[in-house]
Amino acid sequence: MRRIFRLVIFLLAIFVIWYGIGSVKLPNLASILKERSVFLERGNKANFFKDWNEQEILDKINTTRAKDNKERLVLSEKLSKSASARLAVIITENDYDGTKTGLTRELAITNAGYDASLIGDLTLVDFFRSNDPISYWNSDEISKGTLFHKDFKEVGIAIRNHDEKVDVYLLFVTPRKKSTKIVKTPTWGGPELWSEINKRRVEMGVNPLIKRDELCTIASIRLNQLLELNKLDGHEGFTPVLQRQDLKWIAEKYDISEYLAQGYNTAADTVKGWESTMGHRTLLAGGEYVWGCVYAQNTFSVAIAAY
Repeated sequence: MRRIFRLVIFLLAIFVIWYGIGSVKLPNLASILKERSVFLERGNKANFFKDWNEQEILDKINTTRAKDNKERLVLSEKLSKSASARLAVIITENDYDGTKTGLTRELAITNAGYDASLIGDLTLVDFFRSNDPISYWNSDEISKGTLFHKDFKEVGIAIRNHDEKVDVYLLFVTPRKKSTKIVKTPTWGGPELWSEINKRRVEMGVNPLIKRDELCTIASIRLNQLLELNKLDGHEGFTPVLQRQDLKWIAEKYDISEYLAQGYNTAADTVKGWESTMGHRTLLAGGEYVWGCVYAQNTFSVAIAAY
């Protein structure tokens, strides 16, 4: 009897639950979720400020300089490459002046093939993009002096945007002026120098030298050596030439001396240079010398005298 009573109660309870669900309208949960959902994209942080770029910074700088009646700066691709290299060592090595890595602003500019007479730089590291760089630089007298320097003509700009901050490095440069001075190429050579040497020897009361082809061979070889070195060698190459198997007979036949000069504008000036030097004066005043030969090119001069 008790079992039957419990069964009736259980069935009645199921009926009440079923009836309640059927009569009570449940809200449309799917619709609510669709209307009220918030979507989050993982791995991306909200970016509230626009990335900085070269042109915007250049415009800010030039607008500011124009208000102070300073010349507008021109953006240089070479300088921007130099600025990028400097910004990299600043960020990675904390090397603001280049002493740690060796990459100074001067070296960075030279490496880019740029020739500058005056250099300045400005730096921003972990600077909030919401802030104004011009106001920041104007707050410091040194930075302000760089920003408004009247001699700067070109600028290189390097930028790294990250999160809400930015790193910036600027290189300001005055290009080195190319010389407009015309460099006169010497027009004199061996014949003119030979004439001046013998003219001065006669004036000093000694005989003019007589040209010998074998001595000209030595003078020619020595001049080519000096031209290749692009400097005087202090006669270091003279003895090896005389000891060559094909030229040794010349050294055995003559007592030979060599006279060198470089850098004089004229043949006459070269002769005056030799005359004012005790060791070289014998070329002009030495009566013992009978034969000789001279070769000269690009102000390099070789005179051979012998007896």
